[in-house]
Amino acid sequence: MNNRRWWILASIIWMVLIFCFTQLPYFTGEKTSEAIQKVVVEEHTTINTPVATHEDINVLNLIVRKATHVTVFGILALLLFKSLQTYRYSYIFSVVLTFLYAMTDEYHQSFMHGRVSSFIDVLFDTFGAALCVTVMLFNRKRMLTNTTKIIN
Repeated sequence: MNNRRWWILASIIWMVLIFCFTQLPYFTGEKTSEAIQKVVVEEHTTINTPVATHEDINVLNLIVRKATHVTVFGILALLLFKSLQTYRYSYIFSVVLTFLYAMTDEYHQSFMHGRVSSFIDVLFDTFGAALCVTVMLFNRKRMLTNTTKIIN
């Protein structure tokens, strides 16, 4: 099995995992907030840190949830890019495909009890994809530049 097929398989597996996690009721904003609250209270009692307010928990919850979107869909873009690497516009294709998958994921999420669909989340997903692909593009150009310097 060639390298490209492994990347395609990894992309499909990652999309299935995203689909499965979307269905779980544990990943709602409310559940995440409860988990963060529990960690903050445990930390406070263990090492005597200042008590976090409800507003602090909400801000931390927002940061954690949006960072998760950026990370998860950045990984998807990386896997899709590696799957499409032989094509001319693989960078663009991987971001567009990630955007389309993010839209279908949010649509799917709208049918799950306790979950809310949000286009803002699609934008965070797409930002993660674009960020990951941009880092890969700059890294590739840097590596090509270094290789050219070594050869010359």
